[in-house]
Amino acid sequence: MTSSADAASATHLDHARLAARDLLCHWQAGTAITQLPPDYRPQTSAQGYLAQRELMRMAGNSVPGWKIAATSVAGQQHIHVSGPLAGAIHHGRVHTNGASISLRHNRMRVAECEMAFVFARRLVPRSAPYSRDEALAALAT
Repeated sequence: MTSSADAASATHLDHARLAARDLLCHWQAGTAITQLPPDYRPQTSAQGYLAQRELMRMAGNSVPGWKIAATSVAGQQHIHVSGPLAGAIHHGRVHTNGASISLRHNRMRVAECEMAFVFARRLVPRSAPYSRDEALAALAT
């Protein structure tokens, strides 16, 4: 017998997979949607991150890094969120220095430069934030 929590978790995963499938289809076709259908549109950040994880899995790409979006109040207001968001950077979207990139399917006609850092050692989660010196000391490059 399954608990109601198990059933809710399975439903969230099913919804995440439906959302990821729709997003991937549009991404690959170069088409856009204004929003996901209400039946499986993520309602919480946890559900959104689950859909993001499923999208990366379905796309078959590794995630070499992460980015943070909406780090300013102005950026958060622009996309109607209450705080910063973490986003996976998938391998197929990483380009070498000097690469030419088409904006043909970029609806915003904007490209953002992301700064990448390689860590020599892992910074494990802890209750106190890492200091700037600790974070810099953990970098390989």
